[in-house]
Order: sequence, then C-alpha cells, then structure tokens
Amino acid sequence: MDIRTLPRKALDRYLHTVRTPLDTAVRLLPERDGRLSAVRSTVELTLDRADAAVRDVAGAVWHDDELRAEARRRRLAADERARAVRLRTEAEERSAEADAEFRRRHDETEQRRIEAERRAEEQKQRAEQQRQAETRQAAERAAKQKAAVRKAAAKTEAAVDKQARQARLDQLEAEAAALEKEEAAVTAANEAQRLRKAAGRTKASRTAKR
Repeated sequence: MDIRTLPRKALDRYLHTVRTPLDTAVRLLPERDGRLSAVRSTVELTLDRADAAVRDVAGAVWHDDELRAEARRRRLAADERARAVRLRTEAEERSAEADAEFRRRHDETEQRRIEAERRAEEQKQRAEQQRQAETRQAAERAAKQKAAVRKAAAKTEAAVDKQARQARLDQLEAEAAALEKEEAAVTAANEAQRLRKAAGRTKASRTAKR
C-alpha cells in the first residue's frame, strides 16, 4: 500500500463525515419550489467548492499531485454545474417572463374581445333603435298620407256632389223654362184661336144685320 494514499483516504472519510448531514439536509429541500431549488443548488455548489478547496490545500501541503488533480476536477465539475444552474435559471426566468408576457397578451386580447363584444352589442342596439324609429316614422308618414288621401277623396266627392246638384238644378231650371215656354206657346195658340173665333162671330153678326 502506498503510504501517500493514507492521508488521502483519511481526508475522504473526514470530508464525507462533514458533508453527509449537510448533503442530507440539502436533499430534503423540495425541488419544485423555485426559490428553495435555487438555494439547494447554491448550497450544493458551495459544498463542492469547499470540498475542492480543502483537497487542493491538503494536496499542496502533502505534495500530493493526485489529490490536487482531484481538487481541480471537482472545481471544474462545480463550475460546470454552476454554469448549468445559471443557464437553467436564466431559462426559467425567460420562461417565466414568456409566461408573464403570454398572460399579459392573453389578458389584453381577452379585454379587447370583451370590448369588441360590448361595442358590437351597443351598435346592434343602436341599429335596432334606429330601425324602430324608422318604422315608426314610416308608419306616421303612411298614416298622414292615408289621412291626406281620405281628405282629398272627401273633398273631391263633395265637389262632385256639388257639381251633380248644380247640374241637376240647371237641368230642372232648363226643363221648367221649356215647360213655361211651351205653356206660353199653348196659351198664345189658344188665345189666337179664341180671337179668331170671336172675330168670326163678330163678322157673322155684322153680316146678319145687313
């Protein structure tokens, strides 16, 4: 057995003894909680770097190149994990920002949709009110037109009746005038006949006296 491996093994046991309760406590932290998960990763990296630092110092003191190489590997591994944690954190932040942006846009879109529906409903109501107003106006115009037609018809009928009455009156007056003229002619004829008869009787009387 290489005697240089004894201190290295003793250091491994020491570091294992020191880290075991710490690692156990860290593993108990929930991974689904973003804040605690970040704390867990930070504590694990701190422990790994402390482990690597102790091994590097011990390797320098004991002139153990293998121990120092192990320390470098552990530091590089810790750096890679730190980089991975940083990238994951950045990705989670970007994802959270993207989710927030999506929710914001979704809320804006929903608000615009609600506003558009409200405007459409108001426009529909205004159109219905305008249609009803136009219907009422059309009905009023139709009623006025009907009343005007009835009034004109009544006026025309009255004028026709007046003309008919006047025509009938003119006809009756013409008939009366014709009758009067006929009666006058008959009277004149009778008078002429009476005068002729009277003249005949007078002449006959004179003749008899001679």
